[in-house]
Amino acid sequence: MITSIIFSKDRPLQLDLCLKSISKNFKNSTQNIVICKNSAEFAEAHKALEKEHPTVEFWPQSESLFKDVLHAIRGAKNDYICFFTDDDIFYRPFYQNDFGFLNEKVLSCLSLRMGLNITERWTEGNKHRDTCNGYYPDQASTMMFWNKTIHYYADYWSYDLSVDGHVFQRDNIEKMINELCYLQPMYKWKNTPNVLEEAMQRFWACGKNFMCSPTHSVVVNTPNNRVQDTHEENRSGEHHDYTPQLLLSKYLSGQRIELDSLDFNDIRCPHTEIDILKGLN
Repeated sequence: MITSIIFSKDRPLQLDLCLKSISKNFKNSTQNIVICKNSAEFAEAHKALEKEHPTVEFWPQSESLFKDVLHAIRGAKNDYICFFTDDDIFYRPFYQNDFGFLNEKVLSCLSLRMGLNITERWTEGNKHRDTCNGYYPDQASTMMFWNKTIHYYADYWSYDLSVDGHVFQRDNIEKMINELCYLQPMYKWKNTPNVLEEAMQRFWACGKNFMCSPTHSVVVNTPNNRVQDTHEENRSGEHHDYTPQLLLSKYLSGQRIELDSLDFNDIRCPHTEIDILKGLN
């Protein structure tokens, strides 16, 4: 089965939704580890969140997020690792009896955010078409495989080393993160998931060439707000801008977001802002 590592900072309401969606729609994830870094004003909400999710492991982020990830991978109970951020939503059910296919020498990852419904990418405020150039369906037509190297590097279809819903064979991802831990003091990388993902790209060219996904995506990232101090070019809050403080007040008042009340009928991009407050209860 799978160990999921979820990165979180100052988003208790969104993290609650993320964890509930994983619990409901990703039964393969039998171990869930949240690596969290919260400001003081979010401490009360975080304590409540831990009580609401007693089967989840909550790890406070140390001075090195890279080392935290390495420790989580090395101590994982499962042979496969999936990364999430707290604004990811597992919006459709997905289950596999066996993940042994990820041990194939040519296969880099299983992307849960990709599928034939993914046709768009936003770059610098402009929408671009982003579709798969040639894929191979499995016999049941529930999974698809493609060569990442026949797509432009900036395409989602070539971007295998992501922390938004990608599953990796544990030994492969451990080697990458171990090397990054060695390099971090020299490069002085900041400790955010975006920086970790950016650092992982050094392995793109020497990695495996094929990716796979369900034929319809099952994970979407909804960037309603920004909590990190890196990668300011990333889009957030353009359509449904909800500050972490606003969502904190909703959480502390006892309100929660119900997954089944949200609209996922038109997911064309892995990063699609959902009006999450429509599911508030």
